[in-house]
Amino acid sequence: MRNPVWDQEIGDNVAKLLFETNSYLVDFERQRKDWYKWKSGIVAPCYCNCRYLNRSYSAYQACADYLGTIIRIKFPDVQLIVGLASAGVVWSSRIATNLGLPMAFVRGEPKFYGVGRLVEGNPQRGSRVVIVDDLCGSGETILKAIKALEQEYEIKTEGFVTIVNWSFETMWERFKSLKTAVYSLTSYPNILKVGVKMGHLTEDQAGMLAEFYKDHQNYVW
Repeated sequence: MRNPVWDQEIGDNVAKLLFETNSYLVDFERQRKDWYKWKSGIVAPCYCNCRYLNRSYSAYQACADYLGTIIRIKFPDVQLIVGLASAGVVWSSRIATNLGLPMAFVRGEPKFYGVGRLVEGNPQRGSRVVIVDDLCGSGETILKAIKALEQEYEIKTEGFVTIVNWSFETMWERFKSLKTAVYSLTSYPNILKVGVKMGHLTEDQAGMLAEFYKDHQNYVW
């Protein structure tokens, strides 16, 4: 497995925050018809919603600080922080403020009025940017943002950072032709390990979920 997690100790700590804020939900006792439906359409006994991290200021502050540290160390020449609407904007605005940098964001869809662009904030053309989002699954949303930044403002994205990255092979395939660094605070190995330690998962359940994440499109429960 290619691992996007920047620091394993931080990865475990963020996994703990996900469980403490109910951002990561897992319930094997639910009937299959009541399992969680993902944005991709996959149905599984687990689901992650990083927006719930905001219910705890300390969790929000920790994750924002971690993301900012990655950017400061790995991208010292960054000139602009770009968030993805809508969840990523919460994090990118805090990070940009902490780093003393301007911020822009990329819409999911263009506005039907005004200039009708995806990129908001009128960023400096040719800026060195890092994209921030809360979670990366397939990578489609981030890839769309990278293309919008390049087409609308001639901006090359140097990297993207997320709180969670599932490290799906489909994501790596989409990004293999791009020179874009990929970092996250945590991923499923950290989450499953911490879940067992905290009593949210049995070893057997963690094993099933590990196999699911490795091949989520073809896994048979």
